[in-house]
Amino acid sequence: MRFRKPKELVAERLKKAGFRKPKLLFHPKRGDIFNRIAYGLVKGNFGIFTEKEIGEKILPGHKIDECCGIELLALMGKEESDSAIVRGRKGVVDFSDIRFEYPTFAVDLSLYERLLPREKKSLLNQIEITYGVVKDFFTPENFVITSVGDDARKDLEKFFTPYVPFLLLNKPEKKNVIVLDPHGDKEFTHEEITPDTLIVVGGIVDSGERMAGSTGEIFPDAKHRRISYRGSTELVPDRINDIVKIICQYLTEDVSLSEVVKRNITRTAKLKWLRKALEESVVRFVVDGKTLRGIPEKLYNPWREEFDLTDFHFKKGAKHIGGFLVFRDSIFDRVTGKEKRREKEIFLLGELRDEDVVKIYS
Repeated sequence: MRFRKPKELVAERLKKAGFRKPKLLFHPKRGDIFNRIAYGLVKGNFGIFTEKEIGEKILPGHKIDECCGIELLALMGKEESDSAIVRGRKGVVDFSDIRFEYPTFAVDLSLYERLLPREKKSLLNQIEITYGVVKDFFTPENFVITSVGDDARKDLEKFFTPYVPFLLLNKPEKKNVIVLDPHGDKEFTHEEITPDTLIVVGGIVDSGERMAGSTGEIFPDAKHRRISYRGSTELVPDRINDIVKIICQYLTEDVSLSEVVKRNITRTAKLKWLRKALEESVVRFVVDGKTLRGIPEKLYNPWREEFDLTDFHFKKGAKHIGGFLVFRDSIFDRVTGKEKRREKEIFLLGELRDEDVVKIYS
């Protein structure tokens, strides 16, 4: 199923109450401010007030976010507000009947002891960012850590000083567990997700790829689902926070999973995919005794457009295969023969003309 963010539910309530431009009477923090404020309004940490209740004029502010026709203001600006959001008071709008019903996200630490010290440090940083991602889409209660051993607990308590802001669990508290696994037997789909679902990401930071395939060890009896772009997992980011962000966007928007993956492809993922694509697609030529590697223009142009690849990406990829040229089909008019070397087909060229070449990357 799909889910509506807290800020969407709260914006709807504000609209019904006749408010369109509430202003924060405190400095906004980082993250999706509107979503985090919405959570606080429902929990009673903040309240909506008019000038009448406050007893003074609410100064104009600057629009920092907008949702469902409600503009959230803060700081100093030129936008006139119609209400104020104040800390620690209930306010004139009742949000208490709004229910937050969302799936829970977990980072599993069952493989924590296998990580190197620098990998553990990176994992803790990713956990912190991931917690923020979940708060930007859902609520703080929708993030937990599972399979927490003694060492992991000590490291978490040291990292998150003065206290760990989320639950640390030995085992999942929900029965419907789905593990995100690049080798999962089926594609991840929102149709399997309910508020009673625990979506698990493996707490794996593998700098040397020595733990490839180890996600399969995490809750092996649970459903394992993969994220891919058009069937390929190469373009899916491997950082935990990026993976969770993709799932959160997918579950809160009317879009396909591939569309969300494409939107979040990182530079590292692009380069990883491009290197593999170049290796698989390269065409070899020999002219005047010199071996040339080439990529057909009919592949090059779609790659550029679909993945927003630039010369930077192609130059990096070129170093991986020893350089290449982008060729037009006219190059095959110069072919005088073919041969095989080490099981690889090579085209023999009588000559190479300038009009055959689109670009050269060395």
